[in-house]
Amino acid sequence: MKTLNGGQQDLLPPGERVDQAPQWFRDALDNAPQDHFVAYRQTKLHYRQWRGPSADTPNIVLVHGGGAHARWYDFIAPLLTPYYNAISLDLPGMGDSGWLQEYNREIMAEAVISMVRDAGFTTKPAIIGHSMGGMVSLMTSHLFPGELAALMMCDYYVRPPHAHEEWYMETDENGVMRPRETRPTRIYKDFETALARFRLQPEQPCANQFIVDYIGEHSLHEVDGGWTWKFDPHMYRDFPLGKDWPEIYKNLALPSAAMFGELSHDWENITRDEIIAFMRQQRPNMPHFDLLNAHHHVLLDQPLAFASSVKQQMENWQAQGVFTR
Repeated sequence: MKTLNGGQQDLLPPGERVDQAPQWFRDALDNAPQDHFVAYRQTKLHYRQWRGPSADTPNIVLVHGGGAHARWYDFIAPLLTPYYNAISLDLPGMGDSGWLQEYNREIMAEAVISMVRDAGFTTKPAIIGHSMGGMVSLMTSHLFPGELAALMMCDYYVRPPHAHEEWYMETDENGVMRPRETRPTRIYKDFETALARFRLQPEQPCANQFIVDYIGEHSLHEVDGGWTWKFDPHMYRDFPLGKDWPEIYKNLALPSAAMFGELSHDWENITRDEIIAFMRQQRPNMPHFDLLNAHHHVLLDQPLAFASSVKQQMENWQAQGVFTR
């Protein structure tokens, strides 16, 4: 075990942790993608591209969560490319994409669509976003509906108005809401020490230790004095979410689906089941389903089931003619 995951791995039942990568995982990594960079706001954006059977097959855009990176999908995209073309994005300030002077939801959506346009798809793609990537994918679908075919959000929750919270905000001694203080990421003297400190956020155990190790290895880069995390620690210093997500969600023009981790977490002011019930009310004709035995990080907990669920939804959309409109 290389990555301690903040002690979460020790919570797994004896014998459940899988340290050695199975053959399917090794085979997936052997299907190496092409790396691309796109100029954007005085920096560059990075994405990875896997070619499917032909240029005419449907296309998938994979979007990672907060603090994560495109390589979370290195072992997912190859499971889908026998059927589809796929790209996996590094959002601004994360992975191998450059850092920006400011971040907000519209900038994130603009960055996503810039990489989608650069990919050279011959038909509109479906966009699949996990966690914060689900939020960014929803905003991209809202702002650029004419350039996307469909949306799947994975363990991203559209809260009812009474349960709205702004990320990374706190109440000061005067009762005023303000952004939490941020600080630079810690620099570790060597790679092994840094890797051991990698942890999933929000915290959870993950039986697939080989995946946690792989993700952790690609979350680091070398700097003067040692190794540190790739993400911009100041990204959320001024990043208001806004309260209009229920309206955006309800009125979204694209065919959509929502996947949730069966074992994902609740919040202090609302449970996941209450949020899902609210989301169903907003879009009663849209699939909302659980991925069984998965926490928040669904693609790490159940990678094969995650890829199978994406494929099934893609098949449903194909049968509906979504990719020929």
